[in-house]
Amino acid sequence: MARKLKGKAGHQGLKATLQRHQNLEKLRRLHKRKEENKKLQPSAQVRKNQETQKVNEARFVPFQENETLLLVGEGDFSFTRSLVEQGYMKAENLIATSYDASPAELELKYPHSFRENYTFLIENKVKIFFKVDATDLIKSFDLSKKKPWSKVLGPSWKQKSLQNIIFNFPHTGKGVKDQDRNIVDHQQLVIGYFRSCKKLFELVNAPVVQSRMSYNQGYDSSERLGGLTSEGYGKIILSVFTGEPYDSWMIKSLAKDCNLCVERSNKFQWNYYPQYHHRRTNSEQDTTKPAQQREARIYVFQKFMLPQAKRKAESDDEA
Repeated sequence: MARKLKGKAGHQGLKATLQRHQNLEKLRRLHKRKEENKKLQPSAQVRKNQETQKVNEARFVPFQENETLLLVGEGDFSFTRSLVEQGYMKAENLIATSYDASPAELELKYPHSFRENYTFLIENKVKIFFKVDATDLIKSFDLSKKKPWSKVLGPSWKQKSLQNIIFNFPHTGKGVKDQDRNIVDHQQLVIGYFRSCKKLFELVNAPVVQSRMSYNQGYDSSERLGGLTSEGYGKIILSVFTGEPYDSWMIKSLAKDCNLCVERSNKFQWNYYPQYHHRRTNSEQDTTKPAQQREARIYVFQKFMLPQAKRKAESDDEA
């Protein structure tokens, strides 16, 4: 039989040894946990990607509050209303247009939404035009050298440039009987829109650009020209759904053919335009699947510039 330890000293020594062992075990586990946490920490590149993602998920509105904007192909005018109510743009800098011929025609098409939106825009003094073809804007506004932009829009636009034009979810209004034909028709619509925007920019903005360049002794900084190029080009904005047949429209390729390139793009954030209700082209019904549940993208196009010219323009802006 083993001998019992006499006195308390031995007992306390055993207890102290056990305590030290437990403390060491705790330290070991703590060290191991720290090492595991280090492994779980994202790398610098991963953190950078996460930050980029956060930026991309932030509110994306492709124009500034003080800029001017022409909206083409507005259905029930709910998108224009959303811009005003959300404070994204000043009402006096907006021009809302419809392809349809009159308010009466739109009220028949959108009996539950148009009149309220239209009244709201009128009360906020938003410029509104009808019978405006996105592919022939100069003719639609009946513009010419004898009938300039300021005469059509009013004296408040005499010193204003046109900085942005937007077309949300272009559609011909035709059914999809022949998918290939349908794709070609929409490609022609988009190309027509791009070319028409460029012509309108040149005509409307040329006097403003010349005036500002003269004032600045020919110094054509984009900042001094309100973001316009020396030809008067502003930003051309287009929203489209993703997936087929929209992917087959090849939006970026069409833009390249028109000497345009993507300045930036982002997913269309429906929640930031709560008053906007995307409707079918020929009725007030929602599309087959509610628009808010569909993935879409918004593109901002600008005039294509060779890298060398782009660097010079950026250098001029920084000067």
